[in-house]
Amino acid sequence: MLKKRVALFGGAFDPVHNGHVQVASVVATDFIDEVWFVPVFKHPWAEKYGKEVLAAYEHRVAMLRMVLGENQQIAEYLDVSFTYPTLKYFSQKFPDFEFSWIMGSEYISRFDAFLEGHPKLSDFTFYMYPRKGYPLENLYPFMVGLHDMDEVTVSSTEIRDAVKNGDSIAEYVPQAIAEYIDKHQLYKQ
Repeated sequence: MLKKRVALFGGAFDPVHNGHVQVASVVATDFIDEVWFVPVFKHPWAEKYGKEVLAAYEHRVAMLRMVLGENQQIAEYLDVSFTYPTLKYFSQKFPDFEFSWIMGSEYISRFDAFLEGHPKLSDFTFYMYPRKGYPLENLYPFMVGLHDMDEVTVSSTEIRDAVKNGDSIAEYVPQAIAEYIDKHQLYKQ
């Protein structure tokens, strides 16, 4: 019996943006059976990457619900969101599924640190999407580069900064997300 193939897409999604939507759509359409968004509950590198203050988990989940496409859902992992423990958790919880991970190309150059902490990450497939300024080069054997996909040029940090500055975010997020951010006064300070 063939296992259902599920790619976990972990991230803060603070907020979810058009790049996230594009990546999930490409992977769910061309590579696997389903994409499960796994929003960070507790960020493992909060201080290192300036993620000490995230929008409330409930807001980030609500925004993700608004953008779910075909063969996509939200999967909750209510612990510190390290990649390997998350993959292990879902693999044990759903043994009839085959899990992989979606990650941006900005992580390729520092993936040695991931493997140093969790060498068994190489047991999983990683779908690497292209981020502006981070070419899909020097991929590990267990990585699949999404070379034919448009490069993701927006970041959640840019969106939060734009909101804080009173600038439009219409080109970066679906309209429903922009309206949600405005309604709940997210990222204003």
